[in-house]
Amino acid sequence: MFKISIAAAALATTLVAVPAFAAEPEVGSFTYEGVKYDYTAEQKGDVKVLKGSAYAGKVPFELRVTKRAVTGRFNGRPIAFDVKEVKPLVNKATAAD
Repeated sequence: MFKISIAAAALATTLVAVPAFAAEPEVGSFTYEGVKYDYTAEQKGDVKVLKGSAYAGKVPFELRVTKRAVTGRFNGRPIAFDVKEVKPLVNKATAAD
């Protein structure tokens, strides 16, 4: 569970850079601890939805980010944590813990 939360927190940090006014979903990817994450991010009202996969498409995820919390599923497992727990990645494209 701890590893999943770390990965989800890394994913959530990518949302900070997504503009709130974007009409089209943003498509992106980054690498964290040697694992590549591909995703789309879309604003739905006050919620930012991040959908994608890790481990070459083998591990799906969907995160819902509000001003206060991140909830969703990573590899079918539920996750939830406070946005305050998210630490920014050094470089979104090539972040290494």
